Amino acid sequence: MKVDYPLTADAIHYAWRQLLVRAGMDDETAPVTLCYGEVSTPNSPRVVVRPCAPQAWGELLSRPPGTLRWIPVEETIPVGARLPFKDPVPVLFWGKERDESDVPFAKMDSNLNVVFNADIIAATVFMLSRWEEMVVPVCDEHDRFPASASVAYKQSFLDRPVVDEYAMILRAWLLALFPCWQPARRKFSVKVTYDVDHVFPFQSMQNAMRACVGDILKRRRPAQAWDNLKDAFWQSLVPERNSYLQAVYALAALSTRNGLDSAFYFMSAKPSLFDSGYDPELPWVKACIQELLKQGVEIGFHPGYYTLDDPGLFAVEKQRLDDVVGHTKYGGRQHFLRFRVPDTWLLWESAGLTYDSTMVYPDHEGFRCGTCHPFQPYDLRTDRLLDLWEQPPIVMDGTLRDYRSLTPAAGEHRILELARRCRDVEGTFILIWHNTSLSKGWVEWGAMYQRVIEKLTIGLFPN
Repeated sequence: MKVDYPLTADAIHYAWRQLLVRAGMDDETAPVTLCYGEVSTPNSPRVVVRPCAPQAWGELLSRPPGTLRWIPVEETIPVGARLPFKDPVPVLFWGKERDESDVPFAKMDSNLNVVFNADIIAATVFMLSRWEEMVVPVCDEHDRFPASASVAYKQSFLDRPVVDEYAMILRAWLLALFPCWQPARRKFSVKVTYDVDHVFPFQSMQNAMRACVGDILKRRRPAQAWDNLKDAFWQSLVPERNSYLQAVYALAALSTRNGLDSAFYFMSAKPSLFDSGYDPELPWVKACIQELLKQGVEIGFHPGYYTLDDPGLFAVEKQRLDDVVGHTKYGGRQHFLRFRVPDTWLLWESAGLTYDSTMVYPDHEGFRCGTCHPFQPYDLRTDRLLDLWEQPPIVMDGTLRDYRSLTPAAGEHRILELARRCRDVEGTFILIWHNTSLSKGWVEWGAMYQRVIEKLTIGLFPN
């Protein structure tokens, strides 16, 4: 595949800023000359990144799986320096005319210039812009770019925040240049986010009765039939007492009790094949939203399935939530994780939303954007920084259970393992859960989730 995408000056500046901010240095006052390519000025010290060839972007897309060169972490940094992670580092791009079989990741020359043979600038733009999703024509049945089509999956670095790790390596070299410099280190944080896809268990009482009969006659689960019968009773007579809405209150209390930031993303879509369909103006839903707001819990937008290609419908649904929340500035996430780069970002920006938090793959957990730090996306088509933040999630409950068929124990280990990766690069671990993932077929996962929240709070991660 031959796909050229030379970087513009603005895109290069964007990449430098993203790396320096993560490294803990202000890009506007950096006491070092930053160069992307060969330069003739004698200024020193300098950090020089050798650019990859323009066609390298396309070559990376067609590269056979598992063929990237990985560098032992101690060979990416100055002698005597240390990083918070120990795993080898993948190199997406090498500077053109460099023999990647033996060239070092980076080195310092006799003039105190740090020279990166690994093109960390191109890699940063490649990952954060999600350029490959714009040019690779692969979609699943829900019109989503799947993890299996990504370079990160094929080259086995989807579970690595590579942009953040490159920034940690850059920090190590900057400290070698300026031993007295104190990087602005960030504190690791956890944010739990909840997609409220359903606010009642059954679309109708007929569905409730069918579920109860199926529990008894087909599934042989009388206890579940009893739970469904109670839910049907509460839904019909006292809807605010049904288990799905009560789970919202329980999850909010769990987050608050553990001192974690949390956000609940409510829908306002009409009923459809993929939308349960509820109105946030329903008295008991509105009361729930108002109570969460009173507690200081964040409320956000969860646009319906069919908003992906319908900006008008998106606006209508958002207006419904605006009327309940009482303002227009908030963030949220696309339902079903349906997202199209860069169109969906542009839609959220034009709607005045503050951030999106959709960018994780439905079929595999990990670092879709190569980062666990919130960032402003860059639109390569218009060559500009968007007035919107992306808060990339790292893992979703349905991914672990439904797509990956993990056990609750394996899911717990995976969540904590990815959280540790975020901690190592001073990032934010964002977890997606659903209010429906505590009961019925999710009981064991609900119990695991409560354990995970407690471990995340105290930082109990696997080595």
